[in-house]
Amino acid sequence: MVPGAAIFDRRRRERPSVPRVPESICLALGLALILLAWLAGNAWLDRHVLPQTFVPRSRQIVTWAAERTVVVAIGLVLIFPVRRHVGRALRAGRGRDLAFSLLLFVIAGALAMLVSEAVLRTGNWERLERWRAEEEPLRHAEPIVGWVNVPGRVGFETYHGRTIRYDVDAQGRRVADLRRPPDPAQPSILFVGESMLFGYRLNWTETAVARIGAETRLQPVNLSVNGYGTDQEWLRLRQELPHFARPRAVVALFAPMMIERSLYRYRPRLDEDLRWHAAEPGWRLGKLVRKLLPYHSAARIESGIAATRASLIAIVAAAHARGARPLILVPEFGAEQPIERRLREQVLAGLPFVLVRMDPDWAIPGDGHPDARANAAMTRAVVAALKAGVQP
Repeated sequence: MVPGAAIFDRRRRERPSVPRVPESICLALGLALILLAWLAGNAWLDRHVLPQTFVPRSRQIVTWAAERTVVVAIGLVLIFPVRRHVGRALRAGRGRDLAFSLLLFVIAGALAMLVSEAVLRTGNWERLERWRAEEEPLRHAEPIVGWVNVPGRVGFETYHGRTIRYDVDAQGRRVADLRRPPDPAQPSILFVGESMLFGYRLNWTETAVARIGAETRLQPVNLSVNGYGTDQEWLRLRQELPHFARPRAVVALFAPMMIERSLYRYRPRLDEDLRWHAAEPGWRLGKLVRKLLPYHSAARIESGIAATRASLIAIVAAAHARGARPLILVPEFGAEQPIERRLREQVLAGLPFVLVRMDPDWAIPGDGHPDARANAAMTRAVVAALKAGVQP
C-alpha cells in the first residue's frame, strides 16, 4: 500500500473516535440516573423522606414510584436519542453549534430561575409563608416564635357551605367567645399544638379542646397556632404558662410531619440543645422545590428527631415543674406505618403520650384535617389518659 494511502486510511478509521467522549458522558449520565432510580426504593424513601399526616404513606410511595419512572425515562433519553444526536452532530463537524446550544440552554435555565424567584417574591406568592397566609385564622410575624395568631379579633371562613368562626383573644389564644377570655386564676388545662389542635375549619364546640374542657371541667386554654412545629409549641408554652396560677394539665401535639417542620430554616427555630436560631434568608424557589421534593439526608433527619424530642421533653418538664400533668397527643389517620412507628418510638421514648387512631374517613373533605368525629375520638383518648394518669 502507498504510504500516503495508509496514513489516510488510518485517519479515516480514527475519525469516529472524535465523538466518543461526549457520547460516553451521555451514556454514563443515563446509566447513573437509571441506577439511582433502581437504588432509591421504598427503603431509601423511609431514610430520606419523612411521613406527612395529610398525605398517606401509600400515596407517597405511589408518587415516588412515578418520580422514579420519570428519572428512568430521562436516563433512557440520554442513552439513546441524545447520545446519538450528539454523536451525529460531532461527526458532521457541528460541535461548536452543539456547544453554543448547550450554553444557551444553561443561560435560559439560569434566567428562568431568577425570574421565578422574582415572581415568588411578589405579593400573590408570599402566601407560601405560613404566617402570611391570607386564610383564616389570620397570623402575623413574631420575632421569637416565628408567627402567632392576630390577637383580639373574630374571623370567619366559609368552607364547603359551612361558616366557621374563629374567636381569638388579646393574647392570640382561640376562645369560645372573644368577650370571655381565659381567667388566669382558674384551674386550667393548656393545649399547645398546630392546626389539628387549634381546630382548623371547625367551630369551637366541635374541637377537641372545647370537648376536653367540658369533660374534665377544667378551663381550656388553646395556645395552638396553624403550622407550628414542636419547638414553636415549647416557645409558645414558655411564654404563656407563667400567666396561669393553677395549671392542671398540659397537652401538646406530636405527629411525624412535625419533625420536618423542625428542619425549616426560614423561621426561628430551636436545635437539639434548645438553642434559639434566627430565621435564615433563602431562595423562595428553593422552598418551593423542597415542598415538591422533600428530600433530607439521614443525618439531617436525625438532627430533626433530636430537636423535636428535646422540645417535647422541655414541655413535659415545664408541666411537671408547675404541678400539671403532661400528655402528648399523637393523632394518626388509619393504621400506623412502620416508619411512623419507628419515628414515634425515637421521639417519644420515656414520655407520656396517647396514640389516637382515627378512621381515614374522619377528615374534612378536600382538606384532610380531623373533622368533628376525629376530634371526638381525640377527646375520648385524652380524657381517659388524663384520668388514668398515663405513664410513658
